[in-house]
Amino acid sequence: MARKSEPNASWCLAAAPARTGNGRGFAWRLCRASRKVREPFSSRNGRVALKDSSPDFSALGAALAGVLRHAGTPALVRELVGVLRALVLADDVMVVLYRSGQAPELLHDVSAGPQSAENLATYLKGAYLLDPFYRAFADGVAPGCYRLRQLAPSAFRSSEYCRLHFARTGIADEIGYLVPLERGACVHLSLGVRGAQARFSAAQHRLLQDFRPLVEEALHRHGAPAAGANPALTTQLDSALKFFGRDFLTERESEVIQLLLRGHSTKSIAERLRISPETVKLHRKHSYAKLDVSSQAELFHLFIDALGSYRGGDPLTGYLNRG
Repeated sequence: MARKSEPNASWCLAAAPARTGNGRGFAWRLCRASRKVREPFSSRNGRVALKDSSPDFSALGAALAGVLRHAGTPALVRELVGVLRALVLADDVMVVLYRSGQAPELLHDVSAGPQSAENLATYLKGAYLLDPFYRAFADGVAPGCYRLRQLAPSAFRSSEYCRLHFARTGIADEIGYLVPLERGACVHLSLGVRGAQARFSAAQHRLLQDFRPLVEEALHRHGAPAAGANPALTTQLDSALKFFGRDFLTERESEVIQLLLRGHSTKSIAERLRISPETVKLHRKHSYAKLDVSSQAELFHLFIDALGSYRGGDPLTGYLNRG
């Protein structure tokens, strides 16, 4: 008896390294997955959900052909992004290269927002230091395909980084790959969806996880671009957050400020530092007075502005002594 087709099944293509007659190559396999993929727009409890549908196999096939055709060329990253956008609807895609102690290098960008250029400049200038995906790289989180909520602190949505930068991009949710390369480099491939209540679905996340072998193999073959000729201008940026305010604050006050900038709540800070919430509030009050700020928004802007003249140590010292 013929087996009935699965009503909501989709095909996914996975790639893994294999030995061929000419050396290493791709071993491709198609696998059936009873998973729904989604596209806008349906309403569920006032939240924009993504409608169930299958991927556009025609676009997916063309995109995969593009990856093979452009292997070994600078266009490979662009073609890989095309594969992922054929799998899930993503309004924004950003691919950046992280290196410890250096500013990120933009490899590819597809942005739909009206202020996308300004937001990208702010990110590359120093806001990336507070990005949960960059923090995951800096803190040694395992490579993988993550949803934003898996990496972000509990109070991320109410943090000034989110309100004054992330929210300005118009992106409501994000899924990102972290793919380590040689010499300590790591590629962050980010897919974002727009709309105040829009969210990626669990099914979309699973589908992107299924394609992780392809993403990693393609990026490994592409490799990391050579480091800039004068990296001294951007070295030690990762230490800027660690040393921010150290010349003006006590060690404990500095720790509280760092966690506030990263998006941690008072409760979360208290748990991490093993102090009471009241003590956290006291340290925050004293820190604000010493730094001459009156809100978390002013603190965020002070941090970003101080990065412009950063050369090491406490970025505030160089910033206040500029000119």
